[in-house]
Amino acid sequence: AYASDPEQIMAAIHALRRAGFVTMMDDFGSGYSSLNMLKDIDVDVLKVDMNFLSGGMEAEKGKIILSSVIQMAGRLGIPVIVEGVETQEQRDFLSTVGCDYVQGYYYAKPMPQEEYERRYIYRTAECW
Repeated sequence: AYASDPEQIMAAIHALRRAGFVTMMDDFGSGYSSLNMLKDIDVDVLKVDMNFLSGGMEAEKGKIILSSVIQMAGRLGIPVIVEGVETQEQRDFLSTVGCDYVQGYYYAKPMPQEEYERRYIYRTAECW
């Protein structure tokens, strides 16, 4: 949508923010997201694509890019969420480079709403 009509997208995001909604740029670093979008669109949170944490031969390059994106977002005053965190090592790395929030299987796998409520809202003993 941004590629076909950026002015319309920017106007919609401004209207949502004025109405009190929190806006996120999801999957930053993949697909259609770009540095130009980050420059042009005021978002409240940057959610970084999980592929930067993937292992393999390019893992170190991914860490360098991820660290730079987190630092850049910090300088822009935009909190960062990195998705796809599965290990203590990944969590520790993100903590050392200043990542604000992480999400992933390291903490919990997707679960039914009722289980989530028991575990995290009502904190019943049976879940621990």
